[in-house]
Amino acid sequence: MQTGEAIIYVAGNPDLYPLEYYDPESQTYEGAIPSFLRQFASEYGYDLRYYQPGEKDQRKDLAEKQQVDLVSGCAGDNQYAHMEEEPLLLFPAVTEGEETVYFLSFTDVAPSAFQSDLREYAAQRSQAEWTGSLLEAAGEGAPQPGIPTAAMVGIGIIFLLLVLGLLSALVCLKRERKKAKEILLNDPETGLRTYEYLDHTYPRLIQDQNRPLYYLVCFHLDLDHVGYFMGQEQSKAFWLHGAQALKEAGISSDILAKGSDGELIAVKMSQNQERVERWVRAVLQEIRSFSCDGRKLSPGDAVAGICPLKVEYRDLGHALFHTRQCALKARREETDCRFCDTKECKNCQERWQLLADFEGGLERKEIQLYLQFFVDAHSYRVVGGEALSRWNHPVRGLLMPDHYVPLLEKEGRIENLDFYGMEKVCVFLEGLEQQEIHDFFISCNFSRRTLASYDFTQRFTQILQNHTFPRKLLILEVTESEWIDPKESEQMLRNIMAVRDLGVRVIFDDFGIGFSSFHDLQEYPMDGLKLDKHLIDNMWTAQGKIILNALVQTGHSMELTILAEGVEDDKQIEILQSLHCDVLQGFRFFVPMPASNAMARILDLRQQA
Repeated sequence: MQTGEAIIYVAGNPDLYPLEYYDPESQTYEGAIPSFLRQFASEYGYDLRYYQPGEKDQRKDLAEKQQVDLVSGCAGDNQYAHMEEEPLLLFPAVTEGEETVYFLSFTDVAPSAFQSDLREYAAQRSQAEWTGSLLEAAGEGAPQPGIPTAAMVGIGIIFLLLVLGLLSALVCLKRERKKAKEILLNDPETGLRTYEYLDHTYPRLIQDQNRPLYYLVCFHLDLDHVGYFMGQEQSKAFWLHGAQALKEAGISSDILAKGSDGELIAVKMSQNQERVERWVRAVLQEIRSFSCDGRKLSPGDAVAGICPLKVEYRDLGHALFHTRQCALKARREETDCRFCDTKECKNCQERWQLLADFEGGLERKEIQLYLQFFVDAHSYRVVGGEALSRWNHPVRGLLMPDHYVPLLEKEGRIENLDFYGMEKVCVFLEGLEQQEIHDFFISCNFSRRTLASYDFTQRFTQILQNHTFPRKLLILEVTESEWIDPKESEQMLRNIMAVRDLGVRVIFDDFGIGFSSFHDLQEYPMDGLKLDKHLIDNMWTAQGKIILNALVQTGHSMELTILAEGVEDDKQIEILQSLHCDVLQGFRFFVPMPASNAMARILDLRQQA
């Protein structure tokens, strides 16, 4: 952190209301980004100055001449791409259906300590905080365009035209301000409120005196299941159908919002719990009316959790977590909906505590790297391993991944675990390199949600640059996790291409079941695929063997390496060898082992060879 008051010069965007704009009255830059930068400068001890504020956009010229340290208010394509440093991504936003990424660009003269401090500060800022500052900026009066003094002199007709022009400008500014605020409040895809708006509004709406009148409802739509059997397009259509059903059922006092993928949220006021339950069941009935080519949904594809907003739920995240857990429990119990009662929801409380412990667990290195080896399908030689994790929790003991990975995925926290695991793998591969072992690969799991993030390539590259080993030995294994929308799919494609350009290989996990696998094969470049364990378990039937054979042949025709997981007996090995599968993994060969044991085993095997 900066200890002195270093002067940092910024080139601002004069016309990006309400994010950043020039205010002629104060002759300064205002908006959410300047506010963010001022808060950073105050906390970290920098003297941050906008370079020659004015109505003209001078950023490109100032950047090329290296007269500033930071270029602000950047959006869309990076026109400052000549800069060596990666831009600092702030957040994505949707404008008129198009997604735009807003970022800051460092020039080559920006001090490295300043860059590091600003990245650290930005990483601590949540999307909800950005939305709050944007709403605050949009709520202020629109910037007033200045009137040149010369325009006050002259004949009356010129003066009148100037006044009319000014009025027109004010109307345009008001219209743009309203449009900007609407973008912040409403999700353009579903027409519902954004989650960020709900998070910002929730503590103002729900007070202790009116709390008994409110219920939080979480409708869970199983987009993964629908996409698995009907395809991504139908999964998206189902999602939009659900949003429309909720909108049509809502009344003026309801707040209806889009949650994470597959979630629709309602804050409903009622004095009668039974009335809320009837309303929820009616909405579910309408959502379940969706069909595709005569195929109807199963009841578990749309369920709901209902949470009376008691005093312990002052925090929206806490209330939504419990409501979501009740929705998932309703699906497991094969019922429409379930009410949340904190006295009975012991499992919810335990999961909430586990989630609260997660970040601390990473910092204290409680989450440990395990490896399960891969062997060559014909020689049985150990050729690589898959990176797995175990959480050595101080209270609950050693936790297997199924206790926390699905929870982190559902709560949008899996990204930190993915990159934490990658860091551990890079350290391990570097250790092998120092032992002059240059042919042992490790596959590292990444969820689709992580792979679809806008800063993925930046974070991935930063970790990779800190370690020395042959890049081809690191394999990015794409897991079959939560459904992602087409925009995220496009970003995921860009990130995969960037990773492969670095020399890292990419394989897809759980291949061969449902529509997503064949979509992946057509849409994404890959170096290999791992056959789903369900296929291995059902290889005994004639149909199962035919399907496996077709998948292996298709993969080989595309020059892909074929891996099979879940191999547990010699008969499976015999069939997979006859199908010319390349690499095998399973308890028949090795169980997962801690990284230290795996290193010792690899060294021992190489000495024996």
